[in-house]
Amino acid sequence: MGLFDSMAKGFQNLTGGVDTELIETGVLARGEILSISLSGTTVQIMNNLVERTCTFVLNVIMDGQKPFQATVSQRVQEVMIPQLQQPGVVVAVRVDAADHSRVAIDFGSQPPEVNLPESTGPGSAAYILEHGKPITVVLVANQPIGVNNAKGDPVHALTLTVATGVPTPYQIQVGNAIPATALPLVYPGSKLHAKLGDAPGDVVVDWAAGAA
Repeated sequence: MGLFDSMAKGFQNLTGGVDTELIETGVLARGEILSISLSGTTVQIMNNLVERTCTFVLNVIMDGQKPFQATVSQRVQEVMIPQLQQPGVVVAVRVDAADHSRVAIDFGSQPPEVNLPESTGPGSAAYILEHGKPITVVLVANQPIGVNNAKGDPVHALTLTVATGVPTPYQIQVGNAIPATALPLVYPGSKLHAKLGDAPGDVVVDWAAGAA
């Protein structure tokens, strides 16, 4: 890398320019935006839209790997910032396969559908289904999140009312995989068998048990 190339890269890093090499060669993954911090640095090239350097905290999910958090400083068009600040926004990211601390947001790609690694032991869905306390829940709403479990079943964000088996009913949102055989049970108001783990949020619907 020559002197001028080094200076240009330094300016790019200083102003939050995207790492073009990482965009071209990085592994495509999903990045859920957890928070955005806006800096006072803005750039406008020619008559293009003004871009502001922002610091993103992301929950990154790569195919077949455990999710991890990453912090990315990158310029983004100011007109996009309000949209990116909405809860639950997911973007495509590129990750250095050899160094997961190198992450860049790829606004030119769609977030991919990814598979989570198999989870076992205390806290896993399988463990809670086997050892958890029986409860019943009422499905309020559900939304696929673009992630599958290790078996390939799509994971949905479920809004549930924990109705029985607890001292006081409460509402919660959890991520549960839904097998194809359980789809007839997925509708608002559906009463379902479930298991509760050690914490109020450790709720796993027992799809095999059918409707409550």
